[in-house]
Amino acid sequence: MTAQGVQQVEDEESGNTYGTINPEALAKLRARIGKEYPIEEPHIRFVNRDSIHHAARAIGDANPLWNDPDYAKKSRFGKLVAPPALLYGAHWGAWDMRRGEGLPGVHGLHSSDHWTYYQPVLDGDEVHATKTLTAADEMQGRWAGRSIMQKRNFKFFNQKDELVAVCLMNAVRGERNEGKSRGKYADIKKATYTPAEIAQIDSEIEAEIVRGAEPRNWEDVEAGEALQPLVRGPLTVPEMMTWIQGIGSPHVRSGQFWLRYRRQSPKVAVPDPRTGIPEAVERVHWDDFMAAEIGMPAAYDYGSQRGAWATHLMTNWAGDDGFLAELNVTYRGMYFLGDTLRIKGAVTEKWVGKKSGIGYVDCTITGVNQRGDVIMPGHATVALPSKAHRKLQFPIDVEADRG
Repeated sequence: MTAQGVQQVEDEESGNTYGTINPEALAKLRARIGKEYPIEEPHIRFVNRDSIHHAARAIGDANPLWNDPDYAKKSRFGKLVAPPALLYGAHWGAWDMRRGEGLPGVHGLHSSDHWTYYQPVLDGDEVHATKTLTAADEMQGRWAGRSIMQKRNFKFFNQKDELVAVCLMNAVRGERNEGKSRGKYADIKKATYTPAEIAQIDSEIEAEIVRGAEPRNWEDVEAGEALQPLVRGPLTVPEMMTWIQGIGSPHVRSGQFWLRYRRQSPKVAVPDPRTGIPEAVERVHWDDFMAAEIGMPAAYDYGSQRGAWATHLMTNWAGDDGFLAELNVTYRGMYFLGDTLRIKGAVTEKWVGKKSGIGYVDCTITGVNQRGDVIMPGHATVALPSKAHRKLQFPIDVEADRG
């Protein structure tokens, strides 16, 4: 019997029907560190009116630069532009992004994204990505105790093989039984609302401001300036289904594709105790039973959704002629079904690139739920037009400009 087979028997005898962080699995995972692999089955490869619209609708982003072809023709780009969130469809929503993730049956919680954007993605482009595991470090956490911080580097290219963006994505891998027994989130109650509270949330969503064609010049920005908040929620299953429709899903499959996936990765499917039907572990995002299996009181959001909403906040503020150059957000705590998320931001500093002379603005990002918990802290850097640089020239390299 193989080491993996022995471990599976041990798990079943101990009552653990899920995977464990064991030496053999961890060694196999770490053997992949530093090796680059192409993403071969992305949800989005071709950037066109349809994929752009789907990505925008996935996060509720009504910016006409990616929704209205006639409006976009009058912009400096002369065509539809893809929202930054679309790139999640080139890797996160890919069927093979989790190939080589290792630790079968060990749950993963998306913990952070650090994006660097070099140039916009436009209607007519074709994008492809690569993945490199950079670290698998042991840590101790409140959710599942002994865990692994899995760090990956994704690079995105267009059809000319020009570098479009880089994403450093981290995930915490923890044993489901440990998460369930520790009960870190056990005392959290499901949110409820009065009609007046729902009306208040609706009014905040309606108050969203898209800067659009009105230029935001670097000279006019001051430290301390607040960004118009972005409000999302209360979180529902249909909202997450909208995300999957636009960006894709790593595990949701049908027919022959689902059967092959289950046979290839048996621990990706967990039987529903009421029906005996094997269903993807991804149902932690809409099924309270599966969420409870990892110690959660209710189903919860996709971390990447939060990251995409953070990009939405920044592009709303920057306007058509600005450019989101960097975004670094951490997914701290959970965003459960029924929760409401308010994402705020403020300007902290403005500076001029040492290499390009471009004017940059640094901003804080703070995502707060209705309980007052900060569940998405972060920061962003935006390049803005100025008197010296009326039109930004691409590619933009914020790292080189910091010197």
